[in-house]
Amino acid sequence: MNLSFSFAFSFYFLLLLLFLGLASASGFDPSELRSLLEFKKGIKTDPLDKVLSVWDPDTRPDPISWTGVTRDPISGFIVSLNLDRLGLVGDLKFHTLTPLTNLQNLSLSGNVFTGRIAPTLGSITSLRQLDLSDNQFVGTIPGRITDLYGLNYLNLSGNKFDGGFPGGFRNLQQLRVLDLHNNTLRGDIGELLSELRNVEHVDLSYNEFYGGLSVAAENVSSLANTVRFVNLSHNQLNGGFLKEEAIGLFKNLQVLDLGDNWIAGELPSFGSLPGLRVLRLGKNQLFGPVPVELLEGFVPLEELDFSHNGFTGSIRVINSTTLKVLNLSSNQLSGDLPSSLRSCETVDLSNNMISGDISVMHNWEASLVVLDLSSNRLSGSLSNLSYFEDLNTFNLRNNSLVGTLPSLLDSSPRLSVVELSLNQLSGPIPGSFFTSTTLKSLNLSGNHFTGPIPLQGSRVNELLVMSSYPQMESLDLSDNSLTGGLPSEIGNIATLKLLNLADNKLSGQLPSELSKLSNLEYLDLSENKFKGTIPDKLSTSLYEFNVSYNDLSGPVPENLRRFPRSSFSPGNTLLIFPNGMPSTNSAQGQASAHVRHHISNGNIRVAIIVASVVAAVMIVFVLLAYHRAQLKEFHGRSGFSDTTTGRNAKLGRLSRPSLFKLHSNVQTTQTSLSFSNDHLLTSNSRSLSGQQEFVAEIVEHGAPERVTTSLASVNPNLLDNEPATSGRKSSPGSLLPSSPRFMESCEQPVILDVYSPDRLAGELFFLDTSLTFSIEELSRAPAEVLGRGSHGTLYKATLRNGHMLTVKWLRVGLVKHKKEFAKEVKKIGSVRHPNFVPVRAYYWGPREQERLLLADYVQCDSLALHLYGKSF
Repeated sequence: MNLSFSFAFSFYFLLLLLFLGLASASGFDPSELRSLLEFKKGIKTDPLDKVLSVWDPDTRPDPISWTGVTRDPISGFIVSLNLDRLGLVGDLKFHTLTPLTNLQNLSLSGNVFTGRIAPTLGSITSLRQLDLSDNQFVGTIPGRITDLYGLNYLNLSGNKFDGGFPGGFRNLQQLRVLDLHNNTLRGDIGELLSELRNVEHVDLSYNEFYGGLSVAAENVSSLANTVRFVNLSHNQLNGGFLKEEAIGLFKNLQVLDLGDNWIAGELPSFGSLPGLRVLRLGKNQLFGPVPVELLEGFVPLEELDFSHNGFTGSIRVINSTTLKVLNLSSNQLSGDLPSSLRSCETVDLSNNMISGDISVMHNWEASLVVLDLSSNRLSGSLSNLSYFEDLNTFNLRNNSLVGTLPSLLDSSPRLSVVELSLNQLSGPIPGSFFTSTTLKSLNLSGNHFTGPIPLQGSRVNELLVMSSYPQMESLDLSDNSLTGGLPSEIGNIATLKLLNLADNKLSGQLPSELSKLSNLEYLDLSENKFKGTIPDKLSTSLYEFNVSYNDLSGPVPENLRRFPRSSFSPGNTLLIFPNGMPSTNSAQGQASAHVRHHISNGNIRVAIIVASVVAAVMIVFVLLAYHRAQLKEFHGRSGFSDTTTGRNAKLGRLSRPSLFKLHSNVQTTQTSLSFSNDHLLTSNSRSLSGQQEFVAEIVEHGAPERVTTSLASVNPNLLDNEPATSGRKSSPGSLLPSSPRFMESCEQPVILDVYSPDRLAGELFFLDTSLTFSIEELSRAPAEVLGRGSHGTLYKATLRNGHMLTVKWLRVGLVKHKKEFAKEVKKIGSVRHPNFVPVRAYYWGPREQERLLLADYVQCDSLALHLYGKSF
């Protein structure tokens, strides 16, 4: 009896212990619960309702059911917090997570979190993965992050971190992935690379790291043994490339991207890198010959980008069987085309000095998809591209090709883009271009083609109405000698967005079928012999329209009256404008979205002249008294204020921001000058205010800090042709040129803070197809004033991708006619010389003062530095 009782007691006791153990395992540490609830307080917006309502201990007492929370099944401690890409918004307090002493994974990427990384985050030494990418965190990266000795994945990319890079990364022996791209971090790249140990993936692109790569081999040996991926592109690296003895250590390297820096010099041999697949060194200052082992197949490259450098010599053969993408554009390569090409799919040799006959392409074995040989010195005639059946993009613009144009689509039926402009091709245009079901862009401008536009009698009416087929979006046949009329079949190309037939010998009536092109955005029929009326109800999407230099007559359709006078004249003397001839500055395209009307007044002009004379006297006095050539910085912290001008009052406009407006900032000593849109984009001004001329002189002679602003809002005539404002009076607190405080303010660095919604609204033409960006990107590009000359003002503009351009904003009156301007720019753009920076693109705006030339920005010293031994 006692034995059975003892056995039963022991059995139930064991069951109790087991139950208590399970309960303990499934329990939850109260301190971790409090930590999560405190962390939750920083989340203000939860669009997917995944956290704010779910992290509730009343309705869900067990946090294992909370979004993103993972517990260890044995210990019960929280080991992972993953809230990736939930659209969460808030200002996080990282110190609230310190009680999670067993946390191994913290991933908050793809949200809109703000705040700073608290140094106490370094106390969670259990962390193995930390991903805060694609948020809006700010401040510096705390040094205590190097206390996370077990960290193997660190991703802080896509934020707003700035400042120097913390030392001590040599402590992170377990780190395998380091991704800090797209911030504004700074530091010497050589010191950073020497800190890294055992890392396999390094991405520091789109930052502000500086220094050279020519470091000693022993300083990178620890990194070289393990690293497979290195991306240091879009920084400020300078100096030479890696030394040959150092680069030979990177045996496991597969991807090396150093594009868009200032790395200079010749390249070493890459023959010791058996695993290299991708090598991108574009947009640097490298020179010398292209290493032959990269093209001969000794290195198993799949992508090679050496574009926008100064490489010289010739490319004799490309025998690599692994190479898929080859970009050697915008260098100084010469000689003939390669005699053999084995395996590439994309080849870009544009913007070089390659010459010879293009017939050598018959020997190429590669199944090309994209071929760009534009802007070279190639000659010969085109023949069927029988070896390029997969060809999609064919670009031979700006060469010296002659002869007739064969039916390329017979041998390359997949062609989508054909660009043969600026050659010497002649004869008729093959009709097969208009029966293609794949062609989207055809540019044959600037040749000697004759005959009619081959739309009549083609199958365009049958094919182009079939929505399942790709259809032509861009057709440019301008600057040829085409004759006949514009066929009515043009209306069947329903997807057409650009139609340019300018500068031909076309005649007859404009077909009413043009109104069927509902997607049309650009229409240029100028410099022909068209007669009759302009078709009604043309596309409402038009932002560029030109029928000048024709013989059109009758009333102008209502939806076209928004375009400026230059869209209709010279020529077309019989056109009728019910509301009168439009002014030169009438809005173009979508007027309300792109530009505003500016109306001049005779009385205002008189006031401007008087004010300019007075201002000029004041400027002479100030400049002589305070030695304008010695002014180097602006020290003032206040600004100018303007009363509303008489012109704005007469127009009934709302009040605009003043020309010079104070914006104080406790974190910076820079003076902020705010320009209104009317002042920046006015087209009828011809005089100077005293303040503006004074700033102009400082920019030209004194300020070491370049003036930066938004390119869309800046206007070089601001410093020369701005209207003086009336009704300005000196006050004790104002900084007029007569005030001593103004002279103090002239020693502060100036930043132009532009408050304007306007954007560039004209046409952007590329002379180099390897450079692509939109007008919107150019509009938003921050710009720095580099200098002024007799032809306009020079700026440095930085695009969103980090590419830097030199922008010459031409003075008003310097350029009159678009056609002559385009021809001259194209001639200049075709020049190739080691000491000449070629023009890459040009911009023609709807206003007379919006004429821009764009070239690459070259970092170099100034002439003054060489002449006088100091910078000005």
